[in-house]
Amino acid sequence: MDAHEDTPRIQVLSVSDTGRRRRWSDDEKIRIVEESFGDGVTVAEVARRHEVSRSQLYDWRYRHKNGLLGSGPQFLRVMKIEDASDGSDTAPAPQAPVMTIDLGPRCRVAIPSGFDMEAAAQLLNGLMVRS
Repeated sequence: MDAHEDTPRIQVLSVSDTGRRRRWSDDEKIRIVEESFGDGVTVAEVARRHEVSRSQLYDWRYRHKNGLLGSGPQFLRVMKIEDASDGSDTAPAPQAPVMTIDLGPRCRVAIPSGFDMEAAAQLLNGLMVRS
């Protein structure tokens, strides 16, 4: 009699599905990031609870802090400011009321009066991140 006669010929192996990529919505990312800023919690605890790596959570926190998380693609219109020949850095007078923000000798942002101020804030945050 064979010693392996009592063992089943087919064995079922259970495989857990841990190697797949997960997709997090922007709302979920923001909720997890805000949870990580809570009092008495650590980034490691929150990352372990939501099964994300700490480095991924730190990346989400950085992007959230700089307004890059959940805002979609950002496009910035950049125009070169020509040096004035007479040494003055005055621009031609605009036709409509405009708020002008000087961010340095070579960077100036002009926001028209009817422009969405929330979009202007995102634009300025985008400029600050890139500098």
